[in-house]
Amino acid sequence: MPPLPTFQNNRRSAAALPEPKVGDSIGRFNLRRMIGRGGQATVWLAFDPRLEREVALKLLRPEQGADAALVNQWLQEARSVSRLNHPNIIPVFEADVQEQQPYLVFEYVPGQTLAAILHQRGALPPAQAVGLMVDVLEALAAAHAAGIVHRDLKPSNVLVDAGGRARVMDFGIAVRVQESGSAGAGAGALAQTGGTPGYMSPEAATGAPPTPAMDLFSAAVVLVEAL
Repeated sequence: MPPLPTFQNNRRSAAALPEPKVGDSIGRFNLRRMIGRGGQATVWLAFDPRLEREVALKLLRPEQGADAALVNQWLQEARSVSRLNHPNIIPVFEADVQEQQPYLVFEYVPGQTLAAILHQRGALPPAQAVGLMVDVLEALAAAHAAGIVHRDLKPSNVLVDAGGRARVMDFGIAVRVQESGSAGAGAGALAQTGGTPGYMSPEAATGAPPTPAMDLFSAAVVLVEAL
């Protein structure tokens, strides 16, 4: 991946970033349909004409577009996740800012989030729930070995592909932290400035330095919910 840009805040208003729509182009990517919406971003199925493939394009929502700190946080996500190469982690291909519209490009994986599956079906059979969690734990082990702590693990950040394999996604607010002397939080470790209430460990909720144990707590909560 080439060096990532640094977003400079030019104090453009939220109105300067129009809501994207089907048929728009962001960089070289053509938007085909929205496949997800969150508090800070939308995710689109898009087409990359250069490589002739479909990708998932994550766009910062217009009202967030003038926040330089948030945008640079997004670009840091690409730096962190691009280092991860594991079958249970959805990789990021590239990141850029197009006319003040920041975007991240991920592999497009057809499937459903675990949140959607649980909403539709309710509790899963134990063997299926445990099998999905083994996939999640393997992804976390790879991330932790690379010095990355997800810290926002929840069912909506676990995608189940067409083959039934769980893949962890959205290290979306990852930021680099300094060495703190805490176990598991050495120099170069990555954490998230936040998390989702209900899935955060007690120490994460009190602002303690990030550790892999925080992700394991969240994974246990997800497993209990799946069961």
